[in-house]
Amino acid sequence: MNRLSVIRPFLLLLCVLSYDVAWPQNQKARADSALITGYLLKAEAAEADTAIRLYNTAIRAAEKRLREGGSKAYKDAVMRKLIRARLGLGLVYYNRIEYSKALDLNRRALKEAGDLGDTALEAESYFNIAEVYLEQSQFKNAMDFYNLSLSGYEKLKDNLSQFWCYTGMGIVQKQCGNFKDAAAFYNKALQQARSSGLSYEEAICYNNLGNVYRKTGDFANAMESYQKAVEVFRKLNDETAISDCLNNIGNLYIDNGDPFRALEYYRQSLKLAEKSKDEYRLIIRYKNLAGAYTELKDYENALLYLEDALKLAEKSGDKSFLASCNMQFGKLHEAKNDFIIASAFFRKSVNLYAAIDALPEQSEALVELANSLLSQNLVDEAISNADEALLIAEATGSLKGRLDACLCLAGCYEKDGNSLRAYHYLKSATALKDSIYTVEKYRTIEEIEAGFAKSELKKENEALIQNSLLQKQALRTKNVILMLLGISLLLGIALIWMVFRRINEAKHQAGVIRQQSDEKIGRLSEDLISKERELTSKTIFINQKNQLLEKLIGELDELKKSEVSAQSIQHLQLQLRQELAPNAWKEFEIQFNEVHPGFQGRLLENYPELTPAERRLCSFIRLDMNTREISSLSGQSIKSIEVARTRIRKKLGVPHEQNLTNFIAVI
Repeated sequence: MNRLSVIRPFLLLLCVLSYDVAWPQNQKARADSALITGYLLKAEAAEADTAIRLYNTAIRAAEKRLREGGSKAYKDAVMRKLIRARLGLGLVYYNRIEYSKALDLNRRALKEAGDLGDTALEAESYFNIAEVYLEQSQFKNAMDFYNLSLSGYEKLKDNLSQFWCYTGMGIVQKQCGNFKDAAAFYNKALQQARSSGLSYEEAICYNNLGNVYRKTGDFANAMESYQKAVEVFRKLNDETAISDCLNNIGNLYIDNGDPFRALEYYRQSLKLAEKSKDEYRLIIRYKNLAGAYTELKDYENALLYLEDALKLAEKSGDKSFLASCNMQFGKLHEAKNDFIIASAFFRKSVNLYAAIDALPEQSEALVELANSLLSQNLVDEAISNADEALLIAEATGSLKGRLDACLCLAGCYEKDGNSLRAYHYLKSATALKDSIYTVEKYRTIEEIEAGFAKSELKKENEALIQNSLLQKQALRTKNVILMLLGISLLLGIALIWMVFRRINEAKHQAGVIRQQSDEKIGRLSEDLISKERELTSKTIFINQKNQLLEKLIGELDELKKSEVSAQSIQHLQLQLRQELAPNAWKEFEIQFNEVHPGFQGRLLENYPELTPAERRLCSFIRLDMNTREISSLSGQSIKSIEVARTRIRKKLGVPHEQNLTNFIAVI
């Protein structure tokens, strides 16, 4: 929170102006005092690490000057600078969530301011201590120190500082669940801001009032308050305050059951918080994003953001943040049906909230714990926790807390078989729901958010404006849609008809092509059968001719034994043998290639090591001829044919167990 940084520059200027009258005439003392003032002014504008170094330098310089002594006026002036340096350094540690260091520095500043009798510095010290206690959820201590600070500022008639005191006390009461008291303090702060013409502070009041309205279930007034705050913050270009308002609007949408819209606002808020590197706000943004993703069942993203939030919460040591993160872990595990683990996280959250007296949050955590226990059929324990939650909600005046507790109790008694008690609580829940979620309130929320778009939040609320326009033009849009559907239907029918027609044409054309192909295949089959018959006839003819020639050759062998000249007969035999195979093979080869085209070419290409005689033998085998038939046709002995088959099997690489005829048939 940056309330401290708003007050400090004014007080610093007041102190610097008042010191001039007390400065000694000694030039060295004047120079030393000016040097310390320079450190303070530079630290005000520096980044955290540089500011820490400059403030520590100023503290060491002031302490050294005090040890050296001097006039009372001089020492008082240096003491004021020392107090300012401690308060400034405490603020830096406060913003870095190092609360123990901040508290120690503020307490030392308070003691020194009391010894000095400076009401302004004493009031600021009280305020700074109250701020630290608030962040540590020590609400009673925070309230006491805010009151002490307010008393001092009332004496000084410092309206701005009184505004911040009332604001702090309002936050304390809100955290404790005292919403009426919180609204009262915020309204006092609002009066101070208006009377002093403080528009920025007025916007802060609206933002805080929006938080109270949200807690009490008055969503319409909450949205209206956030709108007023954002309008001012955007004019002032205060990104931190804008981030807070956007985050609060996201919370409002979560309460209304719209995590999609909430996610938009949380992302915008996170972007601004990351830009300022504000760890305090980053914890809240990460935790809220985890909650929205859990609602949307995107558990992976929910876990990533929740782990980031927990790391920063553990660093801060803030029990409120730790309780909030534990409760969100419980919701995440509950959404994943890990009810035992969820219950453990909820119990831890309840204990942490109870330790800091955060009653509204404790009530919410108790309801979550009761629902988780109910899912485990631990009905009695669930009823006990829900009853406690209802008592706290009634004491704090939280309508939504009462609604959640009544719904939980209705479910508990229904599961327990006590229908009368279940009906009683369900009836109470219905009445509370009607009070919180009326149609009129929803309409008011929508109208107010539309106002956001008209002023500054045009981009964020574009969806709302579109929804409003769609509602006004619903009938026209419906007619247009119906007309488009009718046209689309006609076009669809026409398209289907065209497609159907083309399919039929394609089928018809395919049928014609298939018929032509069948006819062509029939003709080719007939030609093939004819060629095979012719080849078979030729083969038989060649075989008969060769048998005749063999017979003649045998007879001539007999004649050689008679008086006929053996030389002339041998010459005749030689001529007959030369004509026996080649001529027959030429005729056979022509017919074979017509019936089995390409067979000889494939043999020559794939098995070039085959001799012409072996390729001729492969052709006979392709015709499924046995060894005796091949021997008769080729004029070779049966043994020669068998030897040749063995050589062919080896060259073709055909295993002994595989049939050679089948192998050659597929070549």
